[in-house]
Amino acid sequence: MLFVAGAFFSCKEEDPTAPAEAKAAPIIEAVRSMNPAKADSTFTQSTLGSTIVIKGQNLEDVTSITFNGLSASFNTAYASDNYLIVAIPTATPTVATATNVPNKLVVGNSKGEATYDFTVLPPVPLITAMSNEFVKAGETLMLYGEYFYFVKEVTFPGGVNGTNITASPDGLSLSVTVPNGFDPTKGDVIVTSESGKSLGNARTKLYSFGMVGNFDDKNPFGWGISAATNITNTASGITPIDGKFGLIAMALPGNYGWSNDKVINLADYGGAQIFPTQPATIFNAEDPIANYEARMEVAVANTASLKGLQLQVMTQEATDKELTANVNLADFVRSADGKWYTVAVPLANLANGSTKLAKYGDLLKGNKAGVKQYRVVIVNTNAADVPATIAIDNIRVVNTTK
Repeated sequence: MLFVAGAFFSCKEEDPTAPAEAKAAPIIEAVRSMNPAKADSTFTQSTLGSTIVIKGQNLEDVTSITFNGLSASFNTAYASDNYLIVAIPTATPTVATATNVPNKLVVGNSKGEATYDFTVLPPVPLITAMSNEFVKAGETLMLYGEYFYFVKEVTFPGGVNGTNITASPDGLSLSVTVPNGFDPTKGDVIVTSESGKSLGNARTKLYSFGMVGNFDDKNPFGWGISAATNITNTASGITPIDGKFGLIAMALPGNYGWSNDKVINLADYGGAQIFPTQPATIFNAEDPIANYEARMEVAVANTASLKGLQLQVMTQEATDKELTANVNLADFVRSADGKWYTVAVPLANLANGSTKLAKYGDLLKGNKAGVKQYRVVIVNTNAADVPATIAIDNIRVVNTTK
């Protein structure tokens, strides 16, 4: 028995898969960034998903790393006596989403543990939509997206900051008062938080280029709503953005029912180009149609619900086929109280069976007769009619890549 026991322990000591015995407990001296430009900087906080370098002693035999109690996986091949590389798990509890977070980084080996005060922050803010791209100074702009936590400032194009910033507890929306002096031609709306600055994208610009019809100085109205009474600056429960707008005020027929009173058709039947072509750096005929969206501002009032209401965009292509694309109004219009919201429809979604537009130039061609049409229709998918007052303004084409 003694012989067998001795042989067992001898084998155990030589097992190559057994963890190495640490020479001493780990020590954490600092945490640094993986970014070479910041390699000499130490810090005590970082964001979910970021990779950090732990600097210290006795780190090559570390067997566990936790952030706020959550274990992090790591590759021992990247561990040395003085440095250890690890990514902060995206599931780590943070000060934004959990209560009583310890804000501790703990590293352990067979000899003990080292604890370091370290705050895990949510990622940088992400803006996925703005309520109204045609806001004015003094009005409230709603931003929608993720990670609106610990917001320091909201900067508008031209470098001026908004005021009265309020973020929702879940970090998914933020309201801000638009400042005087912003210049919509000079960049994006940017949110800065403890985690960093949001990036500009297709949803963070104001007053986009590409107006097709605003019912004021640019109005290629063809047919649909009554031009005499429904191109107006007056509607129950709705304040104009600026000047006139197109008004759809009716009981929207159920089961996709048709009515000219719920249609705004823009066209120049003389064949003139209504779609934007300038500046050429933004509106290039050779660009893929996937770069472009139909956008407009929509306000809804006097309706019990937005459920089942869709906005449809239509154009005709070179063989006279009508290409359509629908979006749910409720995905963009977040209240039926007369507030204006920007609605976006990807032009790549325009289709008639397998027929689609390939390039922006396909939109510019129009139909067989060379007439360009840009139609907006409110569609009611519900079985019953739905009374509603719906205002539409600033119908345009936007290049989302510029």
